[in-house]
Amino acid sequence: MSLLQTLHLRTSLFLGSLLGLSYGCLISVGPGAEPCDSGEHNQLDDQGECICDPTYDWCDPNDAANLNCCDNNTADEVGDGDGDPTSTTQGTSSTDGTDSTDGTDSTGDGDGDGDTGTLPPETCLPEEEGFYWCTHSEAMGPEGSQLFVCTGGLWTESPAVMDEACVFDGYDFAYGCVDNGTDVIFECGDGSGEACAADAAVVCIDDDQIAYCYQGKETWDSCLAFCQNVGIDGVTYEYGECDDSTPADVACFCCDSGDPGCPI
Repeated sequence: MSLLQTLHLRTSLFLGSLLGLSYGCLISVGPGAEPCDSGEHNQLDDQGECICDPTYDWCDPNDAANLNCCDNNTADEVGDGDGDPTSTTQGTSSTDGTDSTDGTDSTGDGDGDGDTGTLPPETCLPEEEGFYWCTHSEAMGPEGSQLFVCTGGLWTESPAVMDEACVFDGYDFAYGCVDNGTDVIFECGDGSGEACAADAAVVCIDDDQIAYCYQGKETWDSCLAFCQNVGIDGVTYEYGECDDSTPADVACFCCDSGDPGCPI
């Protein structure tokens, strides 16, 4: 590829970098994280987690040992009364408690079933101690989400829990949390993590790192890693660097040895 062709693809490369982001550290949860060694109408998914068969939901999502799945049409007659697969566990794992069909959420939400975006009740039950409540569903995304932990009988906002979990998994910060209907997921990123606007200028941190705003927080990516591992349209390159020679079009520059202008 000529230098001219490479430069022409710089914008596409940067957009591809944004679209190719795959952040997120998953905290294991109740029934969905158990092996399918008991129960009815369940199966293992591609990740080896136990899930209900299509058109079935957990009969009793508050009992992590109960791996029975009930038909959607009858699930309301058993378990917590809503028939949705909620997460039930303690300690370092996530949960959303139960969500009653009459709108009186007494023990939590966070299950991505349409009630997200709301704050939890003030109090939580003793058996919910350590459970998580995330205000955002996957469709809403992590930006602006709030995480609450049941602590001493109260739902307490605990944003530091997300950052600590992400740092433990090797990231720099958490964008926030989302509830995918079964799990509460902390979405993580690398960089300064400082608050930013969507139209913030893209800049080069150094010869390799490119910084831009994503999900409301400043995120850094390695241009070298992107060019070598992701590339453009499936084509990877030997070299990559952050190019800010054109301030209005800061992006990663990729090339192979022997390309005109390539520094290797």
